This record gives sequence, C-alpha cells and structure tokens, in this order.
Amino acid sequence: MKDEPGITITLREIYDSVQIVGDTLERMENKFTLLEEKSMLALKSEEKSQEALQIAQQAYTLAKETHALFLKERTDKEEQQKWFKRTIIAALIPYLVSGLLAISYFNSP
Repeated sequence: MKDEPGITITLREIYDSVQIVGDTLERMENKFTLLEEKSMLALKSEEKSQEALQIAQQAYTLAKETHALFLKERTDKEEQQKWFKRTIIAALIPYLVSGLLAISYFNSP
C-alpha cells in the first residue's frame, strides 16, 4: 500500500475538518438568524414609516383645507365690514341733508 501515489487522510484529520465545518455552519446560522431579526425590524420600521407618512399627508390636507376656510372667513368678514360701513353712511345721508336744509331754512331772511 505504501507504493500507491496520493495522500492519506487520517480519521482524526477528517473529524477535525468536520468539526471546523460544523462550527462555521453554526456561526453562519447565528449570523443568518441575526440578519433575519434585523430584516424583520427593518420591515416593521418601513410599515411605521408608511403609516407616519399617511398621517402627515392627512394632516397637511386638513391644514390646507383649514387655511382655505380661514381665508374665506376673513374675506367674508371684510365684506361684511364694508357693507356695514356703507349702510351706516347711507343711513346718515338723509340726516345730513335734512340738517343742511334746516340750517339753510333758518338762516334765510
């Protein structure tokens, strides 16, 4: 047998190699488990991020609508103030004219 060319591997070398491969596979399994956990956390974070984005978009839409209503109310209030001033002036004109006529009547000879 010693005349045959090649390498002789002992059982101890095979055992040690199998142990090394087993240890390496165990470390890889632990790393894959850790990677899977981190991936799940990333997915949950993505879901929460999407929910937060939707809530922010709804809040933005509500803020725009509220701003538009505020502007409309302010415009309506300004129009009412103009109408009120015009009404007061229109109501005072007959009194002013009557007063001027009365003054001119009493001042005439």
